[in-house]
Amino acid sequence: MFEHLPLKRRRLLCGLLVGGVAAFVGPFVYAAGKFLSYQGILSGNATASVPISQLTEANSSALVEVEGEPVIVVREPGDNLRAFTATCTHLGCTVNYRPQLLIGGSLAPGFYCRCHGGKFDANGVNVPGTPPDAPLTELKLVQQGGNLIVSLVPRTSKT
Repeated sequence: MFEHLPLKRRRLLCGLLVGGVAAFVGPFVYAAGKFLSYQGILSGNATASVPISQLTEANSSALVEVEGEPVIVVREPGDNLRAFTATCTHLGCTVNYRPQLLIGGSLAPGFYCRCHGGKFDANGVNVPGTPPDAPLTELKLVQQGGNLIVSLVPRTSKT
């Protein structure tokens, strides 16, 4: 193909051609490898344990992972303990809990997504006028001794 060119140029052009093909094919090979090695929910624990003593007035939330999903456990004023999925319903970023978040012109506890400024109130309901269009899911918490056990089981109104 490059026989009519001097040897140095031929090597350079062949090297560039091989490098270009590798740069083009490399991302596909990487993506296929990640896809084939993905283990989904099998890679995480079915539950997570949070020591109640970790949730203080100064540090009122804890982020844990359950079955590969981020979950946020919150101590609300009045020592009410709750857990929510921590994945923003807008683009899937992880939300954080803020004891004082500007919602509707006043400061109130809520959840905030740093990706696009999404806000959820203390009940996980998306605040109108911000990007998320669906609420966070409240999860069931079980207290065992000095720990809170959380799983991806949605909380029902009866519990």
